[in-house]
Amino acid sequence: MNRNHTALLGVTIGLLLTACAAEHVPPKSLIDARADFTRSRDGIAAQLDPTDVHEADVALQRAEQAWRNEPDSPSTDDLAMVADRKALIAQAEAEAMQAKADLDNARAQAEANRQAQLRNAQTQLSTTRQALGQTEMQLQSQQAATVAQQQKLQDLEAKLKDARDTIAKIATVKDDDRGMVITLQGEVLFKTGKYDLKPAAMAKLDQIAEALKAKDQPIAVFGYTDNVGTHDNNISLSQNRATAVRDYLVSKGVPQDLVTATGKGPDDAIADNSSVEGRAQNRRVELVVRPKP
Repeated sequence: MNRNHTALLGVTIGLLLTACAAEHVPPKSLIDARADFTRSRDGIAAQLDPTDVHEADVALQRAEQAWRNEPDSPSTDDLAMVADRKALIAQAEAEAMQAKADLDNARAQAEANRQAQLRNAQTQLSTTRQALGQTEMQLQSQQAATVAQQQKLQDLEAKLKDARDTIAKIATVKDDDRGMVITLQGEVLFKTGKYDLKPAAMAKLDQIAEALKAKDQPIAVFGYTDNVGTHDNNISLSQNRATAVRDYLVSKGVPQDLVTATGKGPDDAIADNSSVEGRAQNRRVELVVRPKP
């Protein structure tokens, strides 16, 4: 009997505890309020909007107290709903504040990027303008140099024409693929078989030197003979005659480094050596004024 009595007592106590527990289960509104408050307390709301979180906490404490005092009272649901709404409001306002802050930061970053791009564009524009200015200056300088060069060439051409006109009065002047060729007959310059310049030859060469010395153009002096005598003697004579003319031109101011002398002897004859007239034409000195290299 004692054993049965004890078992019955245990069952009775268990039923009473279960009933009490069932009677004290919090309503759903209070459970929701607790969960929403926890989220607001542990989230960004506590950092951005602590005042609203505190109000939600106070409201939740009131709901908890009402539930403990009167579990079945309708006011518990009301207070729990108020607490839940305050927690949700705190969370929503915190999220709105965060969104605004993010938007402000994005706008600030966008403005900073725009300003940086603008500064970069301005720098590039300034660099481009400077480069353009330098290019324009270089172009102007090149144009000025070109104009000066053209003027110099025109002046040289005019001087060369004047020189040609002057020389044409005392010697034969023609143009070929070598340049301007001035031809002086040997009888005018030298005695037969000699290479000492005649006084009359010096007078002609004075005029030629005066006309050419300022032209700064290479001059090649070539001596020629007829075919009378040995080839070696004619080569030697023509070389001495060409050298005599070159030395005289240099003594009259023609730059030495611009004048060369070459003896061609009977080579490159321009007339038939079988006649007196032909041999006279072949005995000559040619001054070839070459274009500037």
